[in-house]
Amino acid sequence: MKQNLEYISQLVYDTYNIPLFIFNKKSQRTRTIGESLKSPIFDSVELYLNRLIQPEDQQNVPLLRITNYLETFIILHVSSDEAVIIGPFTNFQMTENSVNGIVHDYHIPLSYQEELYEYYSQLELLNQKQIVSLCSLTYFLIYQEPLDREQVRSQIFNLDEIELAHSEQVIRHLRLESSFHLDHKIEQKIWQYVKEGKKEKLLQHLESIDMEGMSQLSKKSHLRNMKNQVIIYIALATRAAIEGGLYPEIAYTMSDLSIQKVEETHDLQKIFLIGDSLLFSLVDRMNENKESKHSKAVNMCKNYIFNHIFEPISIQELADLVHLNPVYLSQLFKKETNKPLGKYIQDEKLKEAQKLLIQSDKTIADICMLLHFNSQSHFTNLFKNYTGITPKEYRKHPPIY
Repeated sequence: MKQNLEYISQLVYDTYNIPLFIFNKKSQRTRTIGESLKSPIFDSVELYLNRLIQPEDQQNVPLLRITNYLETFIILHVSSDEAVIIGPFTNFQMTENSVNGIVHDYHIPLSYQEELYEYYSQLELLNQKQIVSLCSLTYFLIYQEPLDREQVRSQIFNLDEIELAHSEQVIRHLRLESSFHLDHKIEQKIWQYVKEGKKEKLLQHLESIDMEGMSQLSKKSHLRNMKNQVIIYIALATRAAIEGGLYPEIAYTMSDLSIQKVEETHDLQKIFLIGDSLLFSLVDRMNENKESKHSKAVNMCKNYIFNHIFEPISIQELADLVHLNPVYLSQLFKKETNKPLGKYIQDEKLKEAQKLLIQSDKTIADICMLLHFNSQSHFTNLFKNYTGITPKEYRKHPPIY
């Protein structure tokens, strides 16, 4: 199979109209299949392709590379000496503003501008689903083995895992009132699938979307434009997850971590991976919630208690929230959690007090007031019954778990 690389490459070119290079890494020679699209920025094709090869690359696995100039390549290391490189193509709709943004971001001389317009106009446009199909086809032709779709996705996109644990510190909430300028129906489907926790449908839907409908939020900088788009994407996904039942504090913390990652990177490929990764992490967290055996009313109460831990919380308030009789709600809560509702509220406040004693310099009196206990002596007695030691002793010698 490997000896037929040129024949296989010709078949792939005939099918997708995307050039291929068979790259000899030892001698840095290339064989070109199809009409080569040469970037005006690079004089040497070998130098251009060599920049795509990374020492830590996996062997025998399709890998995706998106350059900062928005060219996409697929690399398959057939052996330690030889690689097949498919590209360039793009999964972004390149406009005049896009090209101008690239010229601005990377300080490309204006004399290259016309050549760049011509170059990008020749690139094939593939959405994510087509990219996965191209990888699967090439792999099958070379190795005569199919690749599982999930395996292809994970190997190609290599999503950075967003930390799932929620922050124990007070976080700032990033509220963005902007919206995508995608087709409204396409946009609504994204948030519907997030809200409903339908990960497979969300993935299939995202794969079918190209970037043509995205608005231009920065006319000067393409990098800034892409960051702005993904930050909005993150904000809307966060809201959809909250509407679907995820604790807002968890959702907003995950959102903040993702936005920080977006702001810190200058890698265009990574910017979009961060956004997609957050979507899937939010869906996973929502599905964890849904898998609990508690009723919607009980989950809503737990959610409310989590979000309003620093406020006075009454059973009547929770009963109004879920439109149930307070006595019935209390019975339902105890039946499902084996803990009376009032005791659950108290225990959650005491858990928060434990965190504040260790993670903040607030006085015991401040913590008592912050969590709305009747008095400091009452708080101390409850805390000792809950932990076995007083708040003062707990702060001085916190338990090690």
